[in-house]
Amino acid sequence: MRILKVLIVPVVLFLFAVVAWAEVMPQVTTDQRQAFVTGSIVVKGEAVADRALPAGQRRLMALRGAKVVAFREVAEIMEGVTVTGETMVVNMAAESDTIRSTVQGIVKGAQIVKEGYDPLSETAVVYLSVPLTGPNGIFAQLLPQVVQMLPPPAFLPYQPQPDVMQARHDGLIIDCRSQAFKPALINRIVTKNGEMIYDPARVAQEILVERGAAEYTNDVGKAKALLSERGSSNPLVVKAGGVVKGTDVEVAPEDASQIFSSNQSANYLEGAKVVFVLR
Repeated sequence: MRILKVLIVPVVLFLFAVVAWAEVMPQVTTDQRQAFVTGSIVVKGEAVADRALPAGQRRLMALRGAKVVAFREVAEIMEGVTVTGETMVVNMAAESDTIRSTVQGIVKGAQIVKEGYDPLSETAVVYLSVPLTGPNGIFAQLLPQVVQMLPPPAFLPYQPQPDVMQARHDGLIIDCRSQAFKPALINRIVTKNGEMIYDPARVAQEILVERGAAEYTNDVGKAKALLSERGSSNPLVVKAGGVVKGTDVEVAPEDASQIFSSNQSANYLEGAKVVFVLR
């Protein structure tokens, strides 16, 4: 009986490991657009155990190797995040020791959300996650510094048309699904005449830290739900008329007037109650 128990225990542990490996794994971030919609960067690192090692060390070393791969993947994605226009995080990190140190800190702070080891193939996987929002998110750590470093945008202050009826809207949804629009740390809203309507650099720092300069989704209904969570009951929905340098949205003159007039009383732009709807 004792011999039978000795044989059964390893088999049970082996089967448990196989079942655990087969569990549903987190969805990996495939591009920047997905990260902005889901609110986090999720990466996967994978490594195969060195069969020259003793059996007891293979799992440990394979997991360690998978972590190294995952952290490297986080660093690559972070460097490729768009700041504004054609400028990426890697460009700003090359110009600023502060930005570079911040990015390194974000990468090192990535959290393990799941790890596993397949004893059949002797392969380990590790999933790491970095949130965009929250006190430990990318926006909180990086956006305030980025805003201070960016040169003033080459847009003029918006001049509203006279005698515009003031609409009672308390949030803004920009439908960009028909445009080649890229989510970024800084997404501005401008007119076709080059006038600035929404500049994230003017948003209070505590708001930037908490949730960034805007939110992102792929459906207008979801956009309304996001704004509802922040107290917005009647957001203005505007269709993007164009894109400047990939990250700044153009709106028509009549839409610009509506945004300006409704914001006069609701101040939703100052509160970053803005959602971009992506393809």
